[in-house]
Amino acid sequence: FEMLYQKNLEMSAKPFAVGVRIEHPQELINKSQYGEKYYDILPPASYKLTYQTKNNRGVYSFCMCPGGYVVNASSEEGLLAVNGMSNHARDTENANSALVVTISPEDFGNNPLDGIKFQQNLEEKAYQLGNGRIPIQLLKDFQENRKTTNLGQVKPLFKGNYSLSNLYDLLPSEVTKSLLEAFPNFGKKITGFDNPDTILAALESRTSSPVRIERDDNFESNIQGIYPCGEGAGYAGGITSAALDGLKVAESIANKYQPFNIWKQVS
Repeated sequence: FEMLYQKNLEMSAKPFAVGVRIEHPQELINKSQYGEKYYDILPPASYKLTYQTKNNRGVYSFCMCPGGYVVNASSEEGLLAVNGMSNHARDTENANSALVVTISPEDFGNNPLDGIKFQQNLEEKAYQLGNGRIPIQLLKDFQENRKTTNLGQVKPLFKGNYSLSNLYDLLPSEVTKSLLEAFPNFGKKITGFDNPDTILAALESRTSSPVRIERDDNFESNIQGIYPCGEGAGYAGGITSAALDGLKVAESIANKYQPFNIWKQVS
């Protein structure tokens, strides 16, 4: 992004979201979603949650992984970010999902690269808080603003080492407040979601791009021949929407250059 910005490719800051990855026993999710009669004979259950805070911030689940792992997905030296994954069988004891809060340019600045700097600052703090390991905290300790010293009934399933921490030392205050406000609501939607022994892991900061590379009605940037598309360019929020955006861009290029007519002439 820095290189493209220096080359005068037009871009702007855009909203994104940061928060934690939350881990529950998969059986708990199954029972809530399917009921006692069917939970042990149906496939591992998933969920999707949303909540609007009193301050009009969105809190939502993202990239839910049934029967999966929390993963250290750091991509830069000295920074730490987490993600989630499930193997095809989805057969581990735990479910996990990102639980994130919306962040806007009002929180970090309107320069096109300010959102990236905001991410990097938080990821550096996460690395330092866990000494390179994933910082984790029990929900009951998060609610009381105290460092976790012992784990409870939920067994952590991580790809990467973890460190017992206090996520108050990491998360922006508005993110912390929004998560705390949302948990009682989510607990009503999924029984046990706000169980005190629930594990929170930080930092979930890569839900979507903090930058949008500008394009015209034909999907072309201000530099001819460059077609920004997909998640990194700021036009999608997941695998499917990124694929669809790529299809739209490919169709536009095909219409502009009409390669099929060229092949007809050759044949």
